[in-house]
Order: sequence, then structure tokens, then C-alpha cells
Amino acid sequence: MKKYVFPVIIAAMAGAFSLAQAQQRKAQPTLQKAEPKKKIIHKGKAFLSDGKTGSGKISKKAFDSLIAYPLIAKDSLGREHKVIGYTFSYSERGLYEDSMGTPRIMADFYSTESEGGQLPAFWLQNIRERSKGGDTAYFDQVISKYTDTGKSFFYAEPIKLIITE
Repeated sequence: MKKYVFPVIIAAMAGAFSLAQAQQRKAQPTLQKAEPKKKIIHKGKAFLSDGKTGSGKISKKAFDSLIAYPLIAKDSLGREHKVIGYTFSYSERGLYEDSMGTPRIMADFYSTESEGGQLPAFWLQNIRERSKGGDTAYFDQVISKYTDTGKSFFYAEPIKLIITE
């Protein structure tokens, strides 16, 4: 009889523990689904300072010269407006070795916020030195201000540029 006392105590403790967990689960409030994130509605298109270059391929020479100037945005009527801010991301491709010594092409990502619709000077210098064919530049969350009212803002479509030689 003594040899059955210990297993009976263990079984009773396990039953009490599972009962306590079941009561705890009942007491917890049910989780509600999170509200979906509001989708950004683009009311215009963004371009580099020349007013023509949007998403697509661009030569290194043209890219290095145009990123020094602020972006512009065109509204749905084709009127140009000043861009007041954006997020700039840069994807630099490079050849690396993995842990087994196998060469692989991988990307390093860099990101910053613009200062008044323009890249900070140290970023500009760094990007010009590092840019090469195969790298990609993103101008995202482009915000522009209507020039006629000066108070209303709109989002412009992002720019994705692939640098060529």
C-alpha cells in the first residue's frame, strides 16, 4: 500500500494543476483582432529633381547628380509641388562568403529620414562614394505640400531606382 501513495499524490497534484490552468484560461478575456492598418492613399507621383525621373533604372552618373537636389511631386492634375519629407532606403549589393566559405551576393540596407525633402549632406557624400551598378535606392512615404494652400499635404507614390553602370 505504501508504494501507491507517492503516485497517487503526483496524480492528484497534476489534476489540480490542470484544473487551475483551465480556470485561468476561462478568466482571460478573449483577444480581439487588431484593426487593420490604414492604407496610404497616394494622390500624386514623386520624381527626382529633373521632374522626369521616377521609378525605373538610372545610370550611376545621373543618380549621383540628381540625389543632391530635393524631390518634387506632381499632383493628379500634373502640377508640381515641393516634397517636404520622405524615408530614404539604400540597398547595396556585395559579394560575401557564408560560414562554409561559399561566395554569395547579399545586400546591406541603410535608411534615413530626409531633412526638409533633401538627403542630409553626410548621407549624400556617402551614397555617392558607395553607389554602383546593381544597387537600389528607395524613396518611400513621400509627403508633399500643396503650394496653393500651403496647409494641405498629400502622399506621392514612392520611387524605386535600380542603378546601372
